[in-house]
Amino acid sequence: MASFTFKQLLNGDIFRAEPLRKQYPLLLLIAALVIIYIMAGYQAIDQQNEIYRLRQELKTAKFQYLSIYTEYANLTRQTTVMERLETNQSELETNLRPLRKIE
Repeated sequence: MASFTFKQLLNGDIFRAEPLRKQYPLLLLIAALVIIYIMAGYQAIDQQNEIYRLRQELKTAKFQYLSIYTEYANLTRQTTVMERLETNQSELETNLRPLRKIE
């Protein structure tokens, strides 16, 4: 490639030179690959943000599940059920005989 002066570089004469004109397809390919590379980087960042958001949502759902499960376990405990039956003056009572398997 011929040597170019700084003035020719600023004027854009370097882009009209024959050796560089032959390389236009290669330069366009390189430019397209650079654009694809940048787009892939932004897409990776978006996916990381989505993963972070979903992890936070999963943590929130897990804590909600644990609190609901704890509340359910407290409400279905035998002593709690018996207390509620007594306060409502229900006629139900605890079975004192052990369970038997019917054959």
